[in-house]
This record gives sequence, structure tokens and C-alpha cells, in this order.
Amino acid sequence: MSAMGMSQEHDEMDECVQALARVHAFLHEELVEADADAIRIHLHACERCMENFEIESTITEMIVRSQPVEQAPTTLAARIQTMRITRR
Repeated sequence: MSAMGMSQEHDEMDECVQALARVHAFLHEELVEADADAIRIHLHACERCMENFEIESTITEMIVRSQPVEQAPTTLAARIQTMRITRR
């Protein structure tokens, strides 16, 4: 394998590392559009990263679905407040 071939492969690995490092920010829509586009392009070109992304995406969806949307009843919040005051 030539040095040229190795450096190309190394660059691709760097791209994968960078894409996967930012996958959580991408999933939570915390990236600027240019960075999000760069990750989308990489994911479409790289099957291994796309598989990792799909796994992370599924896990994130499961976490979001498992979190209750509703808040605790006001009576419970009031009871907790009084417990804090009385326990010293």
C-alpha cells in the first residue's frame, strides 16, 4: 500500500471520528446548519457511520419516549417543599 493510499484512509478515519463525536449534538439539533450538512454528507457516504448514527438515533428516541411529559402534581411539589423545611 502506498503512502498516498494510507493518508487517504487516515483522513477518512478522521472524518468518521469527527462525525461520530458530534452525532449527539446533531441528533439534538445543536449544530449550526453547515456542520449539520457536513455530517449528513458524511453519513450518506459512510455506511459504518450511518449504522452507528441509526443506533444512536434509536436510543435517543427510546429515551425521549420513556420520559414523562407531564409534571408532578402540585400537591406533591407542595409536600416536598414542606418536607425540606421541616427536616433540618
